[in-house]
Amino acid sequence: MTDSSGHLVEHFFRHESAHLIAVLTRAFGIRRINLIEDMVQVAMLEAMNAWKQGGVPDNPTAWIHRATKNRILDALRREKTLAQAISLAGPSLDVQEDTVDHWLSEEQLPDSLLRMMFVCCHPTLNRETQIALTLKTLCGFGYAEIAAGLLLPLETIKKRIARAKRSLCEANVAVELPSPDEIAQRRGVVHDVLYLMFNEGHNTSHGSQPIRDDICEEAARLCHLLSESEHGSRATKALLALMLFQAARLESRTDEQGNVILLEDQDRSKWDRRLITIAQHELAGSKIDSPTTYHWEAAIAMQHCIAPSVEATDWSTIVRFYNRLLEIHRSPIYELNRAIARAQAGQINEALKELQTLQQSGAMQTYLLLDCAIARVHELGNHTSQAIDAYLIALSKAKADHEKQLVETKLRKLQQA
Repeated sequence: MTDSSGHLVEHFFRHESAHLIAVLTRAFGIRRINLIEDMVQVAMLEAMNAWKQGGVPDNPTAWIHRATKNRILDALRREKTLAQAISLAGPSLDVQEDTVDHWLSEEQLPDSLLRMMFVCCHPTLNRETQIALTLKTLCGFGYAEIAAGLLLPLETIKKRIARAKRSLCEANVAVELPSPDEIAQRRGVVHDVLYLMFNEGHNTSHGSQPIRDDICEEAARLCHLLSESEHGSRATKALLALMLFQAARLESRTDEQGNVILLEDQDRSKWDRRLITIAQHELAGSKIDSPTTYHWEAAIAMQHCIAPSVEATDWSTIVRFYNRLLEIHRSPIYELNRAIARAQAGQINEALKELQTLQQSGAMQTYLLLDCAIARVHELGNHTSQAIDAYLIALSKAKADHEKQLVETKLRKLQQA
């Protein structure tokens, strides 16, 4: 097989597997999801072998759809459960095949993916499980990739996903959208999962990779799908805007060795201006009378993206936006970020007081970035010795290699100054 066909199969396993799993689970029920996932994998292996011999077909998508559909139908026949499976969607095999083909059409695929998204975010599952199941089912991630992305042991991920599937089967959850009365409440759960998914990729705190672009991409893809559907909301658009503002800066956040580059050191010419423009459009279209946390976070991200430099950033506006965020949700992370914004705006003493209050509360006692924030504020105030002391404390708490590298770099610069 050529490199191009190998990459094509990998791409399809990411995206076409999600399409197939969503449609076939919708057709044959959640209790068949393990069989469906197995058959999707078999079809992908068949594609690799067939395309190695005969080359990539003119329509690889149709090839994989047909191969997977045939596999699942053959498996159901062997288990003598086809009649029962068909009864879920139609009275005959011909009708069932036609239904699956219809649902796999480009126009119908988003509906099945949305249904599966709400299943993966079912309220009977906890947040960590919802994220893992979404990555497995709708993003085509393998168990090892999910374990690496979520910083958890492989066996933990396998057990978590297995329990989730078992729970959904026992609850006889249908691959359907919630009722109109439930959609708003359940949509909030989906928003939370997509937000956490994106953050897992954007700011990992352990492991060898500080940023997982692939997780960010999948979270944004699913958010866009929801936003473009009739089931999205203004909050969905705001969440999508936030993701796009952050994604626009991904290329500049690490160097060639994979080391993290802080905002003040990033090459802004590498920022994706097209994505920033799209994000601004999404945020403008998300306006509501009572903005959500996603609205304010996106507004803050926009201030960073439109500023020509750290020094030229409108930090006073960012402080005001954090004030509004804290009115909605009292988060120590928001308080920490507001303190940094205050220091950038020249309010060094106020920022230090706020960070010291956080420190005394004990809520962020083991949080590495609190010590880094204290060090940064001292740095902005030209308190070099205090900044060095705070960075040394941060270094003692660093676990991942990229965290240690980042703090050590800051220390070297201060000690050489």
